[in-house]
Amino acid sequence: MKRKTIVATSIGAAVVLALGGGYAYSASNNSPVVGVAQAAVAPLSVTVSASGSLVAAHSAGVYPPAPGTVAKVLVADGDTVKTGDTLAEMATGPLRLAVFQARAALSAARAQGEAVSNGVPSAIDRSAAGAALSAARSQVSTANLNYTSFRANYDASNSTERQMLRTLRTARTQASAALKAAQAALSRLSAASRVSLARTAASQGVTAASRALTLAEANLDRATLTAPFDGIVTIHGTVEKGSGLTPGVAAFTIVDPTRMEFEAAVNETDIADVARDQAATVTLDAFGDGFTGKVTRVQASPETTSTGSVAFGVRVSLDAGQSRLFQGMSGSVDIAVKTIPDALTVPVEAVLTNGATRSVFLLGADNVVHARTVTVGASTDSSAEILSGLSAGDTVVTTGASALSDGQRVRTK
Repeated sequence: MKRKTIVATSIGAAVVLALGGGYAYSASNNSPVVGVAQAAVAPLSVTVSASGSLVAAHSAGVYPPAPGTVAKVLVADGDTVKTGDTLAEMATGPLRLAVFQARAALSAARAQGEAVSNGVPSAIDRSAAGAALSAARSQVSTANLNYTSFRANYDASNSTERQMLRTLRTARTQASAALKAAQAALSRLSAASRVSLARTAASQGVTAASRALTLAEANLDRATLTAPFDGIVTIHGTVEKGSGLTPGVAAFTIVDPTRMEFEAAVNETDIADVARDQAATVTLDAFGDGFTGKVTRVQASPETTSTGSVAFGVRVSLDAGQSRLFQGMSGSVDIAVKTIPDALTVPVEAVLTNGATRSVFLLGADNVVHARTVTVGASTDSSAEILSGLSAGDTVVTTGASALSDGQRVRTK
């Protein structure tokens, strides 16, 4: 073979090898780069998230004991107070007048009761009147009988017997008069016995006046408004010297800063999974770290949020530690509604949805991916539970999975 031919043949072979190597390099570079992860058995905590703010778990209003005015205010809104500290003092003039009036009313009621009691007949009086009435009736009966007996023989009687008849007539008249007097006396006593009703009413009046005096004295004793426990003062409306106070309307509220709860608005689609005593993590905008807690109350009545959706109020207690928390601080809560201790999980972005079908791309040893239909159970923002279709240790595609097709070769990060 001539040298020229050999050189030409070598050059041609080199070109073929170069073209083949370039094609292989190009094909390798055209394989998409994907992220992968292994299916693993791990605890899976399913959470429900909601936004909300802090509310006082322990608070109490401080109310005036009676209508009145403020004489002095000793605290400002936001002050920290101890149990028994004076918050304000009421003007005591009207309260002292109420005590004086109540005492006068009690004295009058007692006097009225004594007067009524003295006018009520005793049982002995009534018994004597009854006996007198019986005797008078007996005398009338005897006098009538005697008179009738003598009257039958009146025409044949002599002067002495006629005198006796007149005597019997007089006796009958006197007996009738005595009977009427006894009846009248008993009637008067019966009428007087009705005074016992008045005596009962007078006794009740004394009791009512006594209780009114006790209340007036208690109101005077409570004219100084104090803190019921350690906490922070919140002042409602205008509380200053001369301002009015109304019973049933709190002038102050004391909030215990160490006992706060997070009140969240949980969407209606999630509320069925939320229950008391579930563990929760509260994240406040004012703090970097979360606070552990648990659900203490699930509200049964719905509320409408600012976006028009339906939500239910959920209270979550939290451990404040050394943090100083204030009512109204905003944030969010994650409530653990379900915990699966041995769930086979993959990153949630590995699961692809096509209608009702869920699938993942399984990475083979030759870096070729194959679509695998799976059954998905519970899921969170980051993980999905695989009920069937995968085994622990299988490698699935995470990032870039949506652009792949079955049998495609890939490169991993």
